[in-house]
Amino acid sequence: MSKPSVGIVGGGILGLTAAYRLLRQGVDVTLFERSTDLGGLVGSFDFQGRPADRFYHVILPTDDRVRGLAEELGLGDEFRFSPTSTGFYDDGRLFSMSTLREFATFPLLSPVGRARLASFVLRCQRTSDGDKLDDLPLVEWLQRTCGRKTVERLWAPLLDSKFDGRYDDLPATYLWARTKRMSKTRDSAGRELMGWLNGGYQRLVEALAARITELGGQIHAGVSVSGIAGSSRGVNGVVVDGVLHEFDQTLCTLLPPQAQRLLPADVGELAPDHCRYLGVICVIARLDRSVSPYYTLNITDRRIRLTTVVETTHVVDPAFAGGHLVYAAKYVDPQHADLDRPAADVERDYLDQTARIFPEFAQAKIDAVSVQRARMVEPIHALGGDKRIPSMFPVRGLALASTAHVYPEIVNGQAVIGVADRAVAGMLERLATPRLRAVA
Repeated sequence: MSKPSVGIVGGGILGLTAAYRLLRQGVDVTLFERSTDLGGLVGSFDFQGRPADRFYHVILPTDDRVRGLAEELGLGDEFRFSPTSTGFYDDGRLFSMSTLREFATFPLLSPVGRARLASFVLRCQRTSDGDKLDDLPLVEWLQRTCGRKTVERLWAPLLDSKFDGRYDDLPATYLWARTKRMSKTRDSAGRELMGWLNGGYQRLVEALAARITELGGQIHAGVSVSGIAGSSRGVNGVVVDGVLHEFDQTLCTLLPPQAQRLLPADVGELAPDHCRYLGVICVIARLDRSVSPYYTLNITDRRIRLTTVVETTHVVDPAFAGGHLVYAAKYVDPQHADLDRPAADVERDYLDQTARIFPEFAQAKIDAVSVQRARMVEPIHALGGDKRIPSMFPVRGLALASTAHVYPEIVNGQAVIGVADRAVAGMLERLATPRLRAVA
């Protein structure tokens, strides 16, 4: 009896994890990735002789899916966790907000504002699920729990920066999920613990690819899928260079707008997309010294047009990076001009803004600079998003699983691996082999 077969479109962490899980259960898997490199948004690039993440990523001690997968692949002892500091930049000044003592004296808020903010954090920790928050507007909820002055002074500029000026349609789940996730990782001094897999996520990507090959799976990188074959009655495979490759199940891991271009027209009608999206721009500088005392900087001074500045080498080993890595990042609407602006102009602009925040930056020697951009990285679910998450199995033979299915969690490696596991469980249930149904 032949094995059931699955074709996977997309070689990011979601597609690779799904391929590995399916192969472990006796399924034949063929994966197609348009890029010559695997890993997608979590992948690295050659930063003038040293590997570096295209975009900054972090692993938390509580990320059990990431750590569990790494353990399976023999990388369980390769994590490094460090206490990190968080800063704020407001009105031309830097403030630390990394310990309980600094929280208690945080100058941007009044004593009453700080007390209400502490109560808000505690409420997020104690709220077990966000069902009741899904239809509650975020700003309304923040005004009710933190007060209008705290919203004006703190939350409004941060939301404006993160969402490129549009946050009026967000549900309260956004900050509830993020606050709950981050609040579980603090040490006894109240500092956040953040981690890095030695070699970055790329190390996990490479280990997954190697194990997939060992298990008999096929990976075709640098191959563009031109279409998913079938109709609303069912899907039977993918088309590459005019040739149909037939599979019992096809898993497409692309975001809905990208997947829509591959789907048969009548299937696309069954998979409506209710998300909007954010792109991101990161100007990465490798320096000869540390210029920020913080891992991440929250910017409430809107004269600075960046979303954040992240010095990842507070967690990433500087010896591995070849110096100290600073990411000047801005989240943008997919039509933002900076996504198409000449790279040299973006580089100069973002580095100048970074130097305005950190005077030490202007004194440091810059060994290398790179501009990394992606037009769509984060799906944004508006109010009532839980009721509009796209179907993962819209027609027979087809699975659609992407970061659009990450809700109410925040998009990160932990959440993406969870989506992969859900997709695999659903595909195993739909495959015909009794043994696989029993496993699922």
